[in-house]
Amino acid sequence: MTQVPHLPASHLLSLLIFSALVATTFATLSRDSVAGRLRLGAILFGAFVLSSIVVGWLMYPFPS
Repeated sequence: MTQVPHLPASHLLSLLIFSALVATTFATLSRDSVAGRLRLGAILFGAFVLSSIVVGWLMYPFPS
């Protein structure tokens, strides 16, 4: 059996990968031109990452 190398389990890394995949998919389905896809993808990626960090920061004072 082949062993899979262990990747670091980071919530931030998972957030970045998920945001990149979703932003790429949405941009590809929403825009026709390459420039429009790149612009929308960058905006969505930034919005996903920023909003996740802000919501996490706002939830920090609440008990778990």
